[in-house]
Amino acid sequence: MTQLLSSQGVDITQRNFQQIIIRGDGKDQFNQMINREISALPPSKNLEVIINDKFMFAKNSFDQWSLIYLVEQSYKEVLNFISEVNSKDDILASDYSYGQVYFEISGKNRNEFLNKLTHFDLRLKKFPAFSMAQTLIAKIDCSIYNLKDKYIVTCNRSFEDYFKERLKDTLNI
Repeated sequence: MTQLLSSQGVDITQRNFQQIIIRGDGKDQFNQMINREISALPPSKNLEVIINDKFMFAKNSFDQWSLIYLVEQSYKEVLNFISEVNSKDDILASDYSYGQVYFEISGKNRNEFLNKLTHFDLRLKKFPAFSMAQTLIAKIDCSIYNLKDKYIVTCNRSFEDYFKERLKDTLNI
């Protein structure tokens, strides 16, 4: 974890998470396989997020989920999970860990800060706690996870430097 910025009621840290994208039908066999591997059922509603001490699990679309480990796993454990999931013909898992960058945005003014970077409606009635969205932030395709008292924003690692500069610029507005 790297503290990037802290000012005016906003704290931004860069985090190192591991992420696996899982594609499947979300039916019983899929749910049983995932539950057997991580001891949790995948979220069933689109854009829903479940979180515990070890991971955050979100349903991105009708057939895609993001599993983000909050506690670092060994690379071997990640590969074993992916291999086990991929042993089923109708389920596909891919490691996105090294292609993504993650930012945690917290503080009492986090919404006002993010509103300068996105047109996305961050109000609770439109973006409830423990949900996620895919949207543009600083003109970059991002996923944003609302974890009630903070947001996790993730985007492609190739935009990391540009995204950090936009965060810094916005904090100085």
